Amino acid sequence: MKKKFIIIGFMLSLALFFLSTPSAAKPIKVLAQFPMSGPVGSLPEFGWGFIDGMNYINAKGGVNGKLITYFLEDMRYSPTVEVANFTRYAAAEKREELLLASGYITGALKPLIDKVNKEERIPWLDGSYSTEIFGPEGGPSKYPYYYSLGATYGDQFRVLLNWIKEDSKGKGKVAIVYSNTEWGRDPLAMARAHAKKIGLPIVAEEEFGFTAMDATSQLTNIRKAKADYVFYHGYSGAQPQTAIFIKAARQYLTKATLLGTHYTTGQYPILIAGKAVDGMVGAVCRPQVDEMDNPMVKMSHEFAEKNKRTEGIKDMFLYMEGLTYALIFHEALSRADAAGELTREGVKKALDNLVWDYHGLFGGRGFAYKSHTIPMVRIYRCKVEKEIEKAGKKIAVGTWKPLSPWINTEIELK
Repeated sequence: MKKKFIIIGFMLSLALFFLSTPSAAKPIKVLAQFPMSGPVGSLPEFGWGFIDGMNYINAKGGVNGKLITYFLEDMRYSPTVEVANFTRYAAAEKREELLLASGYITGALKPLIDKVNKEERIPWLDGSYSTEIFGPEGGPSKYPYYYSLGATYGDQFRVLLNWIKEDSKGKGKVAIVYSNTEWGRDPLAMARAHAKKIGLPIVAEEEFGFTAMDATSQLTNIRKAKADYVFYHGYSGAQPQTAIFIKAARQYLTKATLLGTHYTTGQYPILIAGKAVDGMVGAVCRPQVDEMDNPMVKMSHEFAEKNKRTEGIKDMFLYMEGLTYALIFHEALSRADAAGELTREGVKKALDNLVWDYHGLFGGRGFAYKSHTIPMVRIYRCKVEKEIEKAGKKIAVGTWKPLSPWINTEIELK
């Protein structure tokens, strides 16, 4: 009898041991998609940052001791691929296990509206800053499970238009060059309305194809319109079209100031367009990658060095972006778990109530995520400092200097 009790006791102890280990806990799964190839160029840094961030999180115990299983997909800047990837994972994984998903482009958000917000009801984080989806006509009341990781393109335009008014003393003439994509067209209505409100004329609007190889026609029209400030929006900083347009603009528009939004305000334009980027002004939702006094930037460099990524990284912003996604995944899941609600609805609740400084990402300023956007924007100007010889090629070296503090667009944008 004593032997029987010993065996039963041993079995109970063994069962309790396995139940207390992360492997026996309910699986926590997430899906991340980034444009790591395709028409935006070769951008593997996105994936490296996400992988290194998730591996770090799991090595530290995951979500309060529960490890995260993560899936990473290259959506190749294709709405079709992004939608197909999510559909596949949604069918294969259990609802109570796949708790978070992410994508990266406006073009996929639209066909996924019902799938994400009505059928699956899964929190979806996105690199799109779509004004239509996340602005006044959209937002959490219309798309309750969509969350953006930045301020809308419309708000980025509004911030820059306010800067133009101040820089030109109210006399600047504005032109807008945009891609023939959802992304490119997204902020136009808000930009027109805000320019009219503050008394700035938009003298030209030119569509420049996402795969165009010549910008002569667009730039000729802008020069005839005598624009002083020219927006270039709806393109990746790594695209050949960015180099084509910026280099040509410097020849045709010698006195005009070029302006960019988030994805053309970084190191890639300098790498591919060189001195032509000097003086360009941009609005971004993240700090620049050489701002080593920023805790998040410093962390990103440390992660890259520790994981031996430094030599392969062309634009540190992309690596930092992948890491940024990993950290917000972890924060949302951890808060939901701490509340005893580690479910899709619990993660949504955690995101809706999130007030955070994002590891010091915005110089210590916090933000509330209740609008489903991270409403922080800062203006920078590019300074190309020199050119150096590297592997037989001339490479421009430059930085982006802040022209403004961090602006919370929900509080301070007028």
